[in-house]
This record gives sequence, C-alpha cells and structure tokens, in this order.
Amino acid sequence: MYAFVLMLYLGYGSERKLVVDDLYFSQLNVCNRVAEALVERYSTHGIATADRAVAYCLPIKIMDDSLHVY
Repeated sequence: MYAFVLMLYLGYGSERKLVVDDLYFSQLNVCNRVAEALVERYSTHGIATADRAVAYCLPIKIMDDSLHVY
C-alpha cells in the first residue's frame, strides 16, 4: 500500500528538529492541507527562529498493516 507521510520540522538552520514523522495519509491533498495548517503562524511581532516550521508530504510504501492511515 502506498501513502503519504507528513514531515514537520521546527526551528531554523542547524537547530532544526524533526518533530512529526508518523502521520500517514491516503490522499496527498489531505496531507497537504494538514501540513499547511501546522505551519501557519499568527504574530504581529515576527516569528522567532525556534518557532519557524516547515512541513511537507512524502510518498512512501507502507509495509506495516498496523499503521493508521488517515
């Protein structure tokens, strides 16, 4: 079975950390909507580098049938 895994990173440069890599989606458009919502920030004073977020969806082949796919 093929799906899309959402990857969410927080931080900037060498301080960037992967914080989510276990959300799986059967449809790319749903994965992209969730990724978009996770990186949206509301601030009038700028975003600190520690709070910057990058998210994207990667296609993967799922070998483990016990994984939950949204």
